Amino acid sequence: MNKDIKKNPLDKHAFYTPCKKLIVEKLGIVKGCDIWAKAGDELANLLERYPGIEDKVGCEVIPAVAIYKVLEEAGYDAEQILCEFGTKMGEKFARIVHKITSIPGVDKLIWKNVDGIMHFMSKPDFGYERVIVSEPPEMFGVDILSCPYHKMAKILGYEKAVLCICKMDKAYMQGFHHIRYERHTAVSEGAECCDYRLRYDAAKE
Repeated sequence: MNKDIKKNPLDKHAFYTPCKKLIVEKLGIVKGCDIWAKAGDELANLLERYPGIEDKVGCEVIPAVAIYKVLEEAGYDAEQILCEFGTKMGEKFARIVHKITSIPGVDKLIWKNVDGIMHFMSKPDFGYERVIVSEPPEMFGVDILSCPYHKMAKILGYEKAVLCICKMDKAYMQGFHHIRYERHTAVSEGAECCDYRLRYDAAKE
């Protein structure tokens, strides 16, 4: 066994490893594996160039930027491929969320604490700029004016790379039992804000 075989750093990112399968399906095994290997090299270069960047935000953004950059430079539709990947992952997570929130009482417990959960998830300490527009019980609404994921990707020159995270987020939030989620705009899509709106809806399965 050759111990000198270089490991692909992308392979340790559990969220992004399914993207390799999608890329291979789209491009074929030879081109797909070549793109994945080059994206791994790009990820390694980014981590070397920006020491310490692989924090909570970086560990999600940097792999997306590496994959996006390599796909784009090879002449492929990086945005379309990564958005499709994000949606597929979101749909997978939505099924898990639906099972959990279908357990009797879990949906009401989440809704009872939705303001605290959303306040925590979008707090300024994490790098968000936000405006709370509505509080429960009718609706929890927050406009995210600035997102740390988008800001990091933009600094690196590939702001559209995080659209896969946005697509994942939008898809998995549909999985909540009895909690209706809507988001019509996103900063990463050029809008002024990400308009999160959550309502309790007993009729929603």
